[in-house]
Amino acid sequence: MLLAAGLGTRLRPLTDLRPKPIVPVANKPLAAFAMEHLARSGVERIIANTHPQPEKVENALRDACPQGVELRFSRETTLLGTGGGLHKARIWFDDSQAPVIVMNGDTLFAPDLREAVEAHVAAGAVATMILRKTPDPRRFGAIGIDSTGRVRSLLGSPEGADVNEELMFSGVHILSPEAFDAMPESGCVIRTAYRSWVDDGAPVLGIVDHSPWADLGTVSEYHRLNLELASGSFLWPGVSPRDGSVLPADLESSERIRRSVVGEGVRIGDDVTLDRCVVWPGTSVERSACNAVLTPEHRIELS
Repeated sequence: MLLAAGLGTRLRPLTDLRPKPIVPVANKPLAAFAMEHLARSGVERIIANTHPQPEKVENALRDACPQGVELRFSRETTLLGTGGGLHKARIWFDDSQAPVIVMNGDTLFAPDLREAVEAHVAAGAVATMILRKTPDPRRFGAIGIDSTGRVRSLLGSPEGADVNEELMFSGVHILSPEAFDAMPESGCVIRTAYRSWVDDGAPVLGIVDHSPWADLGTVSEYHRLNLELASGSFLWPGVSPRDGSVLPADLESSERIRRSVVGEGVRIGDDVTLDRCVVWPGTSVERSACNAVLTPEHRIELS
């Protein structure tokens, strides 16, 4: 299950032009990164929920879907939240006995999903959360696990639980078929289904994964991640920088374009230079720019 129905309000004004799942990152739709990792992990069918501009999102994701993967969509006329989205999409899961991997479409994260599914099944867990170490887990809603990896607290509650370590939820989890019985018709999966499982003592497993992780919450984070992909400091299969930039095949690298991501069909004026810029497809650039995000309608300069 690919969660791709969010509004992306913190990424405005970029998401005024394209819904967040198809905002271009290193010249591919953002949600394509999650689909690629699911495919590499052996997933053969992906269900994606959509909400704003569903036709545009679905067409872009079909074009970006890895070969050999069947992609289906669960449209939400009203935004249902993570729990409600899973509840509505349940009818699309053909194998009622198989665990379901749930992955956010707005992060770049490549955990070991095969190992996680094996651990989930071996533990007989109703759900398994992929967790990350972070210096301030309470800022992100701490998930507390005991010495055996069992989740004992959510969002720092209950206080006094048998917690060995507090971590951050990565947004990736694995659900057993029976988990869907607890999904609400709308609302957050953590505050509803997970809350009841942990409070009732149901087996919820937490697995710590140390893979690089990036979330595109704001324009500055979006800009930074694009440049990290271009420089190679954030590695991802299929992203192949040239001289520190990500460029379309028909654009040669040059001194005029440095440490940037430039999309297809970009028109760059004479004597224009770009340094640390993300330029969306179809943009005309008539003035030099540094440390900026450029779209057909925006010039966002970052400090």
